[in-house]
Order: sequence, then C-alpha cells, then structure tokens
Amino acid sequence: MEIIEAKLSDLPPFFEYLAIQLFDNAADNSPLFQPIAKEHCQVSDLLKAKFQNGFEFTTGNPDWRKLWLAKNRDDQILGHIDLRHYNDEYRFHRVFLGMGVHHLARKQGIGLKLLETVILFCRESSSIEWLDLNVLSNNLPAKKLYLKCGFTIIGEMTDCYRIDGKLIAETTMTFNTKIFTPLTAH
Repeated sequence: MEIIEAKLSDLPPFFEYLAIQLFDNAADNSPLFQPIAKEHCQVSDLLKAKFQNGFEFTTGNPDWRKLWLAKNRDDQILGHIDLRHYNDEYRFHRVFLGMGVHHLARKQGIGLKLLETVILFCRESSSIEWLDLNVLSNNLPAKKLYLKCGFTIIGEMTDCYRIDGKLIAETTMTFNTKIFTPLTAH
C-alpha cells in the first residue's frame, strides 16, 4: 500500500471509490459517517466540480483542495484524505479535513498513514497551522483514531442533523500542526 498525492487523472477512479463509500454509509449496522440520508448518498456533480476545480489553485487560495489516495499494488483505492480551505479570508491558517477508508480495508492502519501524510504536509507548509474536522459523534472508531493522532475535541453539537428520523450529534476536533508530537507517541 502506498499513499500518493492525487492528480486530475486520479479523479474518475476516486469518484467511483467515493460512490462505493457513500453507498456504505450506515450499512450493516455500522455507524453513520456522513450526514446524508441513505437515498441521497451519491457523488453529485457539484462535489465532483469542487474537487476538479480545487486542483487548479495553490495552497492559500480560497478554492484550493488537496487529495491523497491510499492505493494497493493493483492501483485500487483503499482510502482517501483531503484538505480544503475554509473559503474565509480570516481563516487562511486553518484547513478542513475529510477522509475515509474502504470498509474492507479498515483496521489495517490506513487511516493512520493518511493522517500522518496530511500532518506532515501541513507541518511543511508555512501557512497551515490548524487542521479541523467534524465527525458524527456516534462514529466511535473515527473519533478514536483522531484522538490517537493528537486531535482535541473542542465541542459537540447535539441534534445537529435529523436523518431518517434520528437525531445525530456532531463533534468538532482540531489539531495544531506546529506543535510537534510524534503520532506514535499517542
């Protein structure tokens, strides 16, 4: 398995992988990991455009986006992690993180390797000081991984979403990229 920074040519297979990810949202008694009702779990043209357009801009531009992919020897995507700007001129020093791992590849350390890659990228960037993310509060495996990597919980919004008749809370977490703590120390 290797982690690569995605290029535009990686987007079509990434969108196929992402469609499978979204289809698995809350499947087989697993926790909901996206705040989306089952019937809306699809890769929209708007989402595709955000990824495609983000490649045109450099870090610091409000529309930039970076994407890394975990691939196996057969070039299949096992996981992804992406960063994007908040699109707010006063939060240029913070980025928003999103990630996922294919359900068949979980519990193999892929999420940890993806996070290590992004944290290293941010540490090498002079402008990125904070990594922020939101995770659905019932997604305990994801929260555990983020805490293991040094993220701090800074809040929880109860009743943040109402999906399929259920009240869903969301947890906000952050990581200071300029305070060096080896990930293996957590």
